[in-house]
Amino acid sequence: MGFMRFKTTGYNWVQAYPAGGEWRLLFGRGKEGALVSEQRLLSQEWLSTIVPKLVHAQGLYASDCALLLSRPGESLRSLFLRGDTYEWFDWEQGRVLSEGPWAGLENWGAALPAGWRSQIDALFPAPDAAGGARQTYFFKGNRVLTLNSSTGVVREALITDGPDASDCAGWARLPEEFRQDLDHVAAYKAASDGTRQSLLIKGTQGVLLNWRTGVLASGALDRLGIPGLAALPERFRVPYRPVTGRWTGAVGNQRIELRVDLEGERPLGVVSGDLFTGDTWTDSFRTSGTLIVTPSVNRFTLIQSGLSWANNSPLTDLFLTLPRTAVTSPEGSNASLILHGAGAGQELNLGCYYAGPALRSVEMETDALAGTQVFQQYDTSRGNAPRGYRHRSLTVASAYAEAGVELKNAGQVNVVANTSGDDLRWSEAELHAAMTANFSLHREVEQWKIWTFVATRYTLDGAAGLMFDQMGRERQGMVVFHDTLRDYGLIGDSMELFCYVHELGHVFNMLHAWEKNLAKPPAPLGPNSGFGELSWMNYPQAYNNGDRAGGQHFWQDFPYQFSDNELRHLRHGYYRHIVPGGDNALTNAALDLSATAQAFILPSAGEDPGLSLSLGGKQVFGYGEPVMAELRLSRTGVTGDATVAASIGPKGERTTIVISDPYGRTRAFRPVARACAGHGDAERTVTLTEDRPSVYETAYLGYGSDGLYFAEPGTYRVTAVHTGLDGARTVSATRTLRVRTPLDRADQEVGELLTGDQQGTLLAFLGSDAPHLTSGNDALQELIERHGDHPLAAYARLAHGANAGRHFQTIGDGQLHVRQPDITTSVTQLTEAIATSRTDPETGLDNLTLNAALRRLATVHAKAGDLERADATLDTLVTHFHDQGVPAHVEQRIQQQADETRARIHEAAGEPTAP
Repeated sequence: MGFMRFKTTGYNWVQAYPAGGEWRLLFGRGKEGALVSEQRLLSQEWLSTIVPKLVHAQGLYASDCALLLSRPGESLRSLFLRGDTYEWFDWEQGRVLSEGPWAGLENWGAALPAGWRSQIDALFPAPDAAGGARQTYFFKGNRVLTLNSSTGVVREALITDGPDASDCAGWARLPEEFRQDLDHVAAYKAASDGTRQSLLIKGTQGVLLNWRTGVLASGALDRLGIPGLAALPERFRVPYRPVTGRWTGAVGNQRIELRVDLEGERPLGVVSGDLFTGDTWTDSFRTSGTLIVTPSVNRFTLIQSGLSWANNSPLTDLFLTLPRTAVTSPEGSNASLILHGAGAGQELNLGCYYAGPALRSVEMETDALAGTQVFQQYDTSRGNAPRGYRHRSLTVASAYAEAGVELKNAGQVNVVANTSGDDLRWSEAELHAAMTANFSLHREVEQWKIWTFVATRYTLDGAAGLMFDQMGRERQGMVVFHDTLRDYGLIGDSMELFCYVHELGHVFNMLHAWEKNLAKPPAPLGPNSGFGELSWMNYPQAYNNGDRAGGQHFWQDFPYQFSDNELRHLRHGYYRHIVPGGDNALTNAALDLSATAQAFILPSAGEDPGLSLSLGGKQVFGYGEPVMAELRLSRTGVTGDATVAASIGPKGERTTIVISDPYGRTRAFRPVARACAGHGDAERTVTLTEDRPSVYETAYLGYGSDGLYFAEPGTYRVTAVHTGLDGARTVSATRTLRVRTPLDRADQEVGELLTGDQQGTLLAFLGSDAPHLTSGNDALQELIERHGDHPLAAYARLAHGANAGRHFQTIGDGQLHVRQPDITTSVTQLTEAIATSRTDPETGLDNLTLNAALRRLATVHAKAGDLERADATLDTLVTHFHDQGVPAHVEQRIQQQADETRARIHEAAGEPTAP
């Protein structure tokens, strides 16, 4: 990125022109110049004709900024900036005094803070300091910085606070659109009382500002009441078309999607592109070093050596010519792209036409259940925001447009009628089935198409949204749970907007701000291990920058935008890293061109002495047997009571489980779907006390988004890391698990019938009616029919029984269809699975799964109206484990689970719980 931001004004720079007591401005446009006074256009010539000695200023014609430096006792000088270089020119001597990288200019390289070292909007000379040191104003975004050439930064403030600490009250009266992103700042003649006055320019508009009293005039430059500005030649007044955006071209069957990111909203100074042969992606590239950009009157020339490629192409150098045309000119000028390497014949030459200002374009199809409503817009002035923030009405589409991504509606919102009369929660299995059945654009391919579903509630309490599509070609679907947002009073609130933008961020393969080091390869974390990041991908209530924490402070600080590295990923990530249906979630999930990635390393010890985390459950499994584990997060008492997240399993976002296989390969477990429960106040918490010292959750680890995690016999090591509400991490002891080698042919066949991708998905979902999982259901049924007496057949019966015992929702023909529970089948299958497992604790379902199966069977009996059998089943649950001699704390936990289930099913039946 260059030191100065590129602008689309019809001139590159403007500076005061010394003329005794008369006010004059000199505008530079390539080699041309226009000199105006207050009353008229004085000259329109080559710059070297207007000021003959400027012929020796070599960097003048391609400069991005010019700054007049006139001090008593010195000759007249100007500073010209181009790209990352400067040229200091003496007007009277007609020679260059010094030149080089901008960082070598006075103390700029050492003194300017990190955020002020590129993409500066404008420079303006400040009065010398008391000791005579030169001072300069730097304008960027909505802020202004004053730099002393001797002592460093004097002040940084909002533009509305003025460049100086005093005599700047007029800056607070600037129009809203002039409070940020200025293109040029030039001197205007002083007021009669000596007060400084300036001309601020943004696009075709200008403001004449008295630093003390405020705006003298505002509007188009030719409407400010200054005849000289009105006489500025048309080609200086008419802005250029932006070159930022998407360009596309083809030669033969080879096609390119080119992205240019030079001007506009938060420009990154990067060029990237995707290459296709026909419709098949072949490679992606991006500029990764210093991009040399040379502007002229009618073109930008961009050069870089050392391109980064997804597939290591030998074409290492880029030469790109972009047309610069006035907005009033007819469209149609093409860009010229040359990619070449060192070898003979290693060159690709393409002409590209401008496809639009967005760097990516995505179609989004939206379905909504009747009775829900799709988010429309949010006016940011309704809530908290950083001081100086530019308020606006934001939609989901405009939030992404600011990031360079166009979201196009694929037709109208499809309202799904619910004629069943049921108000049911949605499971992952139902969401996947609904997407494959009703997403008209769905295909198992890479494509810029997304399905958004507005449903009622999720099976997990408090979850407001979910990117549920982590099977097959992942990341094509997301859901927002309208009724959950409504229950928390968030409909129409900033959090409703946040939920949509956040979940779509997961669709584009972005992780939570504090989880980026879990990506493959790992990506850098933001401030305070990511919790201090002001981004759509953080959680407001998880925000903690070290000084300010919690949701209230987040909204006071949040500028409604993605972080810089997320912006790079969205705009310039390689095609498969971001396109829906491309790389799996977590794989290549971030792009940062400047920082060193922080790999996820298991801490040697926990960071919170008040909590302990443990992994429990069975340690030896048969071949193909589903692997379960119980997580327990406990209060140690060292720091007293502790408030923790109610959900501590890997389906949430706070616990990561790391699995090392027999070959030493380590990967993080990724469940088939993860719920985002932390939108607004929606994350449920519990307080651990002496009376309730622990919170538990059972996790199925056998199958996830990366497939089977325990597919081969051998020894595995499993460790869990939980991130607390305050960001501190608690680490479990590593637990060793062993998968046995098949003992005989029956073991081998049963294991193979359990270990396919579809079977793994069905075990993760506990069954599904989805047509695309038919083969998996057939395999489980074959296991029951051919090997019904094998202990592991209990898992196939569990999946079929659990699925039969619940409603299953599907969408078709614009309506919600609900398959009612098949109580008879459910009771039969669950009872057989439980009976097999109770006979011998070493066979059938493991204890954790048996516990859950008994509670599920009780629920099925209750649905059939048989509360007596439901209560008896729960009594059996407690007595079975008591007879097994489980530890006292485990028996207490089982009793608690039975009591909670009993209370829930009695409440649903409208009957009191039996004493």
